[in-house]
Amino acid sequence: MVVGCGKMKKLSIRFRVGFDLIIEADEEITDFALLKLMKANPKKENEYRAAPHNYKDIISILEEKNVSLNTDILTDSAFTQEYINRMKLKLNLRPYQEHAISEFFSNKGMGVVILPTAAGKTIIGLKIIEELKQKTLIIVPTKNLLHQWIDHLSKYTSLSKDMVGQVGDNVKEIKEITVTTYDSARLNLNLFRKTFNLVILDEAHHAAAKETIKVLEGLPAKYRLGLTATPDRSDKGEELLFKYIGNPILVAKISDLADNGFIAKYQLKTVKVPLTAEERIQYDKNMGIYRGYLRKRNIKIRSPEDYERYLIFRVNQDIEAKEALDAHRIARNIVYSSQSKLEKIEELLEKHSLDKMIIFSEFNDMVYSIGRNHLIPVITHETKSSERENILNKFSLGEYNKIVTGRVLDEGWDCGSVNVGVIVSGTGQARQFIQRLGRILRPKEGVATLYELVTPGTLETWTVKRRKKAEVL
Repeated sequence: MVVGCGKMKKLSIRFRVGFDLIIEADEEITDFALLKLMKANPKKENEYRAAPHNYKDIISILEEKNVSLNTDILTDSAFTQEYINRMKLKLNLRPYQEHAISEFFSNKGMGVVILPTAAGKTIIGLKIIEELKQKTLIIVPTKNLLHQWIDHLSKYTSLSKDMVGQVGDNVKEIKEITVTTYDSARLNLNLFRKTFNLVILDEAHHAAAKETIKVLEGLPAKYRLGLTATPDRSDKGEELLFKYIGNPILVAKISDLADNGFIAKYQLKTVKVPLTAEERIQYDKNMGIYRGYLRKRNIKIRSPEDYERYLIFRVNQDIEAKEALDAHRIARNIVYSSQSKLEKIEELLEKHSLDKMIIFSEFNDMVYSIGRNHLIPVITHETKSSERENILNKFSLGEYNKIVTGRVLDEGWDCGSVNVGVIVSGTGQARQFIQRLGRILRPKEGVATLYELVTPGTLETWTVKRRKKAEVL
C-alpha cells in the first residue's frame, strides 16, 4: 500500500446533519496519519467520517500534502476590524500570567491553566482573545458566570456589552465573542461549530462530565483554553480534559502567589469540635450498623464511586443495604450538624463581628439553622436568582458582612473582599476546599483566615486526611 494521499488533489469537508464531519475525497485515502483520524464509510466510495475535534489535525496534514480543500468550516473565524480595535486589555499582566500565555502559544494554542480563585485566570483568557483575534466561544457552568464574563469583557477591554453574544438564560444572540453555559452549548452545538476557532472553558473540570464531553468532541476549534482551580475529578475525568483541551500549561501554588502579593496572605485553622456524649452514642451506634454491613458483605469503600456501586445501587435489591445507607446518613448528619459546631460558630461570629465572613455547610438544614439563629442572610440552591443577586450585592457593598451558604458559592461568584471563611463540615474534595479558600483570597490588607471545623474520631477526620493528600497549596 502506498503511504500518502496518492494522486488526490481535492477534498471537501462538511458537517453531517447531526454530529460528524463528512470528508469526501477524489480518490481513496491511504495516508496512515489521516486514517487514524477518520473512518471510511463502507456504503459510499471515498467518503469518510471524523469527530469534529480532529478537524485541526486533519487540516494540518492536508496542508502539508498540498491538497486543495473545499470547506466552509472556520473559514470566517477571524475578528472583524471593529473587534480587533476594541478587544484591547486595559490591565498589565503579572509574570505568571505572561508565562501561561507564552506556554499556550508554545503548545500550539492549547492547554489548561490551573490557578486559584482571585489569581486572574479570566485575565489570561482575555489576553489570549486579544492576541489570537479569532472568534471566541466562552463556556461556563452557571448563569452567574455567564454574566460575570460579559461584565469583565466590557470592564477590562473597550468592548461594549452589546458586542458580546449570549446563549443561555433565555437569550440566544451570537456575536464574534459569545458566552454560553455548558448546558446551552450542548443543546446549541450546531450554532457554534462553523465559526468559533477559540473556545475557552471556564471551571473546565465541568467539561469532562459525561453529559458535556460531547461539546469538546463536537467543536472543531483549533485553539482551546481551560481555566480551573483544580482539574481533579472523582471519576478521573481530568484525563479526558487534557485530551481535548491540552495538558496543564501553568500550575501555581496558592502559597507562592500569596507570598508574592498576588493574592491575600492567609492562614488555615483546623478547629477540633468533639461530639457531645449523647451525639457520640448515636454516632457510634449508626456507624456500627454501617460498618457491620460492609464487613458482612466484604465491601471496601475507597471512593465515591464505590459508595454508589456497593450501597446506593443495591438498595432496591438488599434491605440491609438500605439500613446501612440510612445509618450512614444519620451518622453524617450528627457530625455535620452537631451542637458543638453551632456553639463554635457562635463563638467565631462574636470573635469576627466586624469582619466580612462566609460560612459554608454541606447541609441546608444547618445553613438555615445558622441563618435563623444569628439573623444571617442565607443562600442555597433553593434561593431565587433575584434574591441571591440582592444578597450578594448588599454583601459586596458592605450592607451585610456575613452570609451562610451551601455549595452554591463554591465557584463562579465574585464575593468581594471577604477576609474570614468558616467550613462547618470538613470536606474530602481538594477542589471544593480550594474553591472555598479562594473566596477569601482577593488581595487585601492583613491576613485572611479560613476555619475548618472537624469532629475528631469520626468519618470527617478521614475525609479531611484524604483531601490533604491531593491538595496543592
